[in-house]
Amino acid sequence: MRMRIALLALLLLAVAPQRPIGIVINGNVLSLDPGPRFEHNLLYVPVRRTIEALGLAFDRSRNRIATQIGSKTVVLTIGSRIAQVDASEVSLEGPLLEIKDVLYVPLRFFTDVLGAQAHFDRHTNSVTIVAQLIGRSSRGLITVGSGFARFGTVEAVDVLSDPPTLTLGYNGGVKIIKIGPNAAIDVEDVNVNVTSPGELGDVRPGDFARVEMRKDGRVERVIDEFGSRNGHIVAIAGNQFVLDDGQVISPARTAEISLNGKAASFSDLQPNDAVSVRYNVETNEVREILASRKTAGVAQRVTIDSVETDASRPLRAGDTIHVTVHGTPGAAATFDIGSDVANQAMQQRSPGVYDGSYVIPRGANFDGDALIGRLESGNDVAHAAAPQTISASSTPPGIADFAPDAGSTVNNNRPAVYASFAADAVPVNPSSAMLWVDGRDVTSECVRTSQFIQYMPSYEYPNGPVRVTVRVSDQAGNTTVKSWTFTIRGH
Repeated sequence: MRMRIALLALLLLAVAPQRPIGIVINGNVLSLDPGPRFEHNLLYVPVRRTIEALGLAFDRSRNRIATQIGSKTVVLTIGSRIAQVDASEVSLEGPLLEIKDVLYVPLRFFTDVLGAQAHFDRHTNSVTIVAQLIGRSSRGLITVGSGFARFGTVEAVDVLSDPPTLTLGYNGGVKIIKIGPNAAIDVEDVNVNVTSPGELGDVRPGDFARVEMRKDGRVERVIDEFGSRNGHIVAIAGNQFVLDDGQVISPARTAEISLNGKAASFSDLQPNDAVSVRYNVETNEVREILASRKTAGVAQRVTIDSVETDASRPLRAGDTIHVTVHGTPGAAATFDIGSDVANQAMQQRSPGVYDGSYVIPRGANFDGDALIGRLESGNDVAHAAAPQTISASSTPPGIADFAPDAGSTVNNNRPAVYASFAADAVPVNPSSAMLWVDGRDVTSECVRTSQFIQYMPSYEYPNGPVRVTVRVSDQAGNTTVKSWTFTIRGH
């Protein structure tokens, strides 16, 4: 058992993330976790914190978000590529997406709709957005109507002071706000989109909050927002655990943990514990875990000994994953792959041995999902995770940028040739990157990484057109080929 847990710990952490993409708003570094990311070969930016950092209000109602730019109202809908700007429509490069409870928009939304300047620098791996919008602030302060609002992570709540106070933290700074007796308090669970009236004591440290104030500083409303996840623990490794829906939970060191109503530590948690997780909707930081466990003496009739799969690498569309579960005979068996694949039926081929399979469909893109086996008999249910996580992609990597530009003219007979890659759910395989110049394979003379390929010629090319071809694959085997031509007019 110890070997299995240690193996799970290594495999949960085996997919090392690429260097995160930074973001700078009007010269100020914006701390975002998660940050910008590539989806379907487009660069997407977390929309809420970015909009608020530009000094604009953010309002969400179910699957729609809205912001105000001067007298204009901008409305976006999850899954739609259309931005409604008052009575007109603006087409976006891609739809508004919600990924693991975070909303993202394509980077060009900020140029095409908000009129800002936006740029991705491949060398610094960062996004820069510049906009002179009324009310912008790097201190978590924006103008709203005839007043303003402060927002940030709740650092402390003091209900005993007179008047009570709320402390918000944003970008390394803190602000203590006095809360008058007539201020409305709303508490919102963004996962179920339910807002309830509450009291200041319901606002929890670690939540994200917005405080709406008049110009004189009097607080009119406090909106406390948090996210929640519920389920059973199916595997624990290091400082992470996996829920039965495939979510991997990594609590912050300051997270408060309780077990059956009593204070506990992470090491007290066990598989099959029921947990309710509360996290910050802007940073995804887990701040509270409420765990419960069946009392001793309640026998579990159904158990799982192991979950196995033949998926030893990232998969692509058309690949088949086979799953085997060993456990209690005579049960109903299914398996899930994270939240992307649910309730796949399995057949018992011999007592206690269940087999199932799943063909990766076109359009599937997921990274590091847990494979969860499930056995049910009557009211008794058992869950367990496979030791390895599952990744799949049906989208080839994109060529995000390249140089010299297609159709351009350069005056250097030894021009640097460059192409950068944008992977989807599955990273680029650096050894797959190849580059040809005028039909000659120069790959052996290139610098190759998972993010780019670069060729610095060791000799001069003659004047005239030069054709470049780049080929690259991800770790699932999806391949992209791009060709372009530029012209040399040197000495």
